[in-house]
Amino acid sequence: MTANWILKNGVQNIECSSFPYAYRAMHNMVRKAMETKQNVPELMKQLSVVGPANYKGERRTYSYTAATQMARSQGLLSADGQLNSKEFKRK
Repeated sequence: MTANWILKNGVQNIECSSFPYAYRAMHNMVRKAMETKQNVPELMKQLSVVGPANYKGERRTYSYTAATQMARSQGLLSADGQLNSKEFKRK
């Protein structure tokens, strides 16, 4: 079975079973970059999440900003920008 969601980090692709898991991996990469004082804005430009194919076979790509907005709307992020672990248990 192939993954429905793909987290892209430059040339690296990470297959994920759902958007919440792809977003959590993306969020953790940014958090670790902040902790190690890496160039976070540059990392954010390289990160994207590719969704499953629609009925036409086309896949939608979400930038870091668009994926974060989608995560907020799904309740995956708390008001302070932290991951909401309760929502991950439901998804």
